[in-house]
Amino acid sequence: MRTIIKYNILTLLAILLTSISFGQDVTFTAATSHEVVKTGDRFKIQFATNTEVSNFKAPKLNNFRVLSGPNQSTQMSWVNGKTTSSISYTYILMAVKEGEFTIGPAVAAANGKAIKTNSLKIKVGKGVAVQQGGNQAGSQTKSGGSASDELFIKSSVSRRKVYQGEQIIATYKLYTRVGLAGNELVKNADLNGFWSQEIDFGESVWTKEIIGGYRYSVAKIREIVLFPQRSGELEIDPLEMKFIVQKRVQGGGQSVFDQFFGRVENVEYDLKSTPIKITVLPHPANAPVDFTNAVGNLDMKVDVSANEIKANEAINIKIKVSGKGNLPLIDIPTISFPSDFETYDPKINDNIKTTTAGVSGSKEFDYLVIPRHPGQFKLDPVTFSYFDPNTKKYKTITSNPININVLKADGSTADNVVYSSSKEDIKVLGNDIRYIHINNIQFSHSHEDFYGSWKFYLLFFLAPLLFIVAFIFRNKIRLANNDVVGMKKKKASKVAGKFLKSAKQSLEANNTNAFYEAITKALFGYLGDKLHIPTAELNQNNIKEKLVQVNVNEQTVTALMDTIELCDMARFAPVSISEQEVYNKAETIINQIEEEVK
Repeated sequence: MRTIIKYNILTLLAILLTSISFGQDVTFTAATSHEVVKTGDRFKIQFATNTEVSNFKAPKLNNFRVLSGPNQSTQMSWVNGKTTSSISYTYILMAVKEGEFTIGPAVAAANGKAIKTNSLKIKVGKGVAVQQGGNQAGSQTKSGGSASDELFIKSSVSRRKVYQGEQIIATYKLYTRVGLAGNELVKNADLNGFWSQEIDFGESVWTKEIIGGYRYSVAKIREIVLFPQRSGELEIDPLEMKFIVQKRVQGGGQSVFDQFFGRVENVEYDLKSTPIKITVLPHPANAPVDFTNAVGNLDMKVDVSANEIKANEAINIKIKVSGKGNLPLIDIPTISFPSDFETYDPKINDNIKTTTAGVSGSKEFDYLVIPRHPGQFKLDPVTFSYFDPNTKKYKTITSNPININVLKADGSTADNVVYSSSKEDIKVLGNDIRYIHINNIQFSHSHEDFYGSWKFYLLFFLAPLLFIVAFIFRNKIRLANNDVVGMKKKKASKVAGKFLKSAKQSLEANNTNAFYEAITKALFGYLGDKLHIPTAELNQNNIKEKLVQVNVNEQTVTALMDTIELCDMARFAPVSISEQEVYNKAETIINQIEEEVK
């Protein structure tokens, strides 16, 4: 009965479309979103007709870069009882060179006659420089299509010309005009010649931005602080990511809804950002002797824990470098100590933060010093030199001399015990001769040796057995971890449960769009993991075929297909559906498949 109703509806639609085609004048027109653009701008051209056509042939577009197209779409509308339909072929172009250009007419055949559109004139002014050849985003699908008009990654840096060691900030943003079902990082940008520090900007926040007349959703996906480590021309390689895009395809589905509104398919896109070239200038000549490649706006302070102590007592001398710059790369400052002082490698304390403004904070070097003999000691001033890229000059900071008065030790045992950070935790000085113990010494004797006892032989024979058991157990764990498909299948219901929980929260918050999106992700995600179907191949036909192969009950399959159609209908068409009913159906279906597919 259901099949007969579908057939009758499709037949009526076909008759209606045929009557429309023969009952109106044939039109075939060309239009553009912008007649005046600049190099680097994206714009759209569209060829539209109100009848069925064949042998469509687009004009030559040699003067522009084709980012996408031809994208064919069919539209129907009812106004005041009158039905109209149209078919359009759309191209997304980028202007690559200046001048005035004419796009010739498109040609097609309709009702056995040749028809053609009008011509279009496009004026291109000076904008950004565009590299000739290749797509800007470098985004290719597995089938060779381009996504650069709807989805691309944009890379940028705060400065393209810096000094060696001067920090710059690289930012990667995602621009999209399509729905995303998933993403995966393929390869991070190679940073050869740079020292990098990742910026934690928290959860990505979506904003809106208009480019070439189109509104994009924009999100920051990565931001890093870079310090060039050598001079010359350096290049930041592209960032590579993979995205699953949800696209609506006209017709070809199994239901009336699919035939009329189209169906949603997951399409896989591989995206790359554009490489970035950085010019790195060397440091000026005549650098100070103590310059160790510190760059930025920095300051230095020296602090001494005490200026008067007894011999063999420890003091701390702290050198603190603070400010904004390449603090993580600053070398240990040197201090000239007298030979009477026992010194140790400094303890380094970092208090550095990395934000969108760059790297800032402080780095502290804590020297532990132990004078061994009394006297008046005067340490040379500590100097610290760095290069300031703002003034393009070297700067040197000099501390005051360090005066230390070492008093004579009183000779007590307490004064002669020194704690050090070496392998010997405690050194005792002045006790060259130890007294012999004269108290009664008690000895104990073991009447039973472990070697040769029954416990010894028990452990001796159990050891190989325990080794074999551990070896087998380890191999089983390795096999289980290597079975990615099996692990996904095992955890499929758990993953679906998370999405169902999110759907329930959206339902309670009365967020209808988020509810249906979570239900769809729960069903498709569960079925993809449970049935081992790649994300790019998750569609109703493949799911139904796979469920039949694993002998899932026909009623369960029908209920699943109906629920998916209900979700699609609710997301793309204004219909009245009980969300609670959809939630209950999705939960029941997942539980039913979990019982039937082991």
